Amino acid sequence: MLCDSGWTGTTGAGTVCVNPRDIDDILSGRRRDLFAHLLRTGTTLAEPFYRLGLNLHQSLYRCGLKSRHTVEVPVVSIGNLTTGGTGKTPFTARLVKLLIDQGLIPGIASRGYRALKSEDSQNIPANDEKLVLDLMCPRTPHRQNRDRVTAAQDLIIDHADIILIDDGYQHLRLKRDVDLVLIDAVNPFGYNHLLPRGLLREPLNALKRAHLIVITRTDQITQDQLAGIEHEVRRYTDVPIVHVHFAPTGWQDHRGNTVPISESHQSAVVFCGIGNPEGFRQGLTKLGLELNDQNWLVFPDHHHYTQDDLNQLAEVAKEHANGRLVTTLKDLVKIRDLIPQGITCQALLIEAVIDSGEDVLIKTIQSKIKRELQMDADGRR
Repeated sequence: MLCDSGWTGTTGAGTVCVNPRDIDDILSGRRRDLFAHLLRTGTTLAEPFYRLGLNLHQSLYRCGLKSRHTVEVPVVSIGNLTTGGTGKTPFTARLVKLLIDQGLIPGIASRGYRALKSEDSQNIPANDEKLVLDLMCPRTPHRQNRDRVTAAQDLIIDHADIILIDDGYQHLRLKRDVDLVLIDAVNPFGYNHLLPRGLLREPLNALKRAHLIVITRTDQITQDQLAGIEHEVRRYTDVPIVHVHFAPTGWQDHRGNTVPISESHQSAVVFCGIGNPEGFRQGLTKLGLELNDQNWLVFPDHHHYTQDDLNQLAEVAKEHANGRLVTTLKDLVKIRDLIPQGITCQALLIEAVIDSGEDVLIKTIQSKIKRELQMDADGRR
């Protein structure tokens, strides 16, 4: 159903209007009406309280009032400073493959934010990110637990000899040997404000903790813009920087059928409920899809879709796009059983491509692993 500001989406509170550009326009300052001004003022007043809470949380660990835990195998954290999507899921899948090529057995530990009912035999709750990673890395153990220490210990029981912590940069309870920080080139620094005024979870000086920086979606900006991002990063750290883009590889529909990326169609109704919808939009535009307010809908990140959501989408798809819906794989894994008859819903399949710095990435991890193993050996002697 359409409304004055674009689309309607259904949430637990009912049906609401959603404009995919509203949040970005308000936080960035591009939108200058009274409501936007009041919201920026309110969030600016709230920002110091977030900073205070963050400093208190980190101080408890620095002072030893909260303890940090180690596990018996090396730990690599894959995280970011901002909320929203930086491409951690496809990058994690790529890193898993690189580690397997090095003869290692990686395991993935994650929090399981907004977990869904799992399809596995143990009926363990799983969120959309786990469901996607299970498809991309089918033989890699993945444990979800708010207690990342317990998740890591379970992975060791599963015979993992290196642990990847998904979204772990702010999770201080589990010690890690390597901290990788992903920066989205499309919106690298979260409007230079902490939550809720901007998208930063931590100030930019937190980059000093990182062992390596990964700039993602580098194909969606100019070389001058990329140089500007690197210049800003260099104000805080001189660790290696890796460049990554996400390449489309095909389409998968809700029945599990996969077709080549060459079988693209210009007509589709596109929707998503992810952290960085703009990156998804730009990728589809490059494939020739023409997107506007009539065929582009953004739901909240990790949205739990209802049958009403899909029925509304299906009606518009029948009217404007020959019954074709396009979404992300993270969204598709949640809605396969909700697709109405006569509708085809396809997800764009992507993979992370490391444009520069793959050897540095591997060497950085290997050096930390060797140091960890040597320290363990010295401790046993």
